[in-house]
Amino acid sequence: MRALYAIRVAAISLEALLLFASILGWLAFESELMGLAKAVALNDELLKYLLVLPLGLGAWIFNEARMLLQEDKETTRVLTAWPDYWRLKTHIWIALSYALLFALLSIAPWTFKAGISTAGGLLAFLTSILGQFVVAASVYVARLRVKELIAHAGAPP
Repeated sequence: MRALYAIRVAAISLEALLLFASILGWLAFESELMGLAKAVALNDELLKYLLVLPLGLGAWIFNEARMLLQEDKETTRVLTAWPDYWRLKTHIWIALSYALLFALLSIAPWTFKAGISTAGGLLAFLTSILGQFVVAASVYVARLRVKELIAHAGAPP
């Protein structure tokens, strides 16, 4: 049951939708993407910063996920006593998997020496940036919600 839940969480998500849309965009608009990639002329300094953006967001996501589950002893105690804690951990692990996938996707254009001057490189890079922002937003909202619930659970009736 838990494996099916994890598959459902991974498959029915904004991240999966973004990956699916990117594949469809590649199939439908490859020539337009190639024209856009040729037209984009960014200087090397800006490209260095853009390359670091998805990787930096990935590091931030991993830190926030760790803080979500293990911020302090009281939060950890309350969360681990919660019967649906395994669901929260499943969502966190799926988010971390997507963050890693998008980080790898962001370095792929440079690994294959294509950069963003090709349609595939540009699409992979744009998908990785958008994907990291989606994962970061999800983890941030989850962390805020868990803090709210913990604060509410600790409040006197």
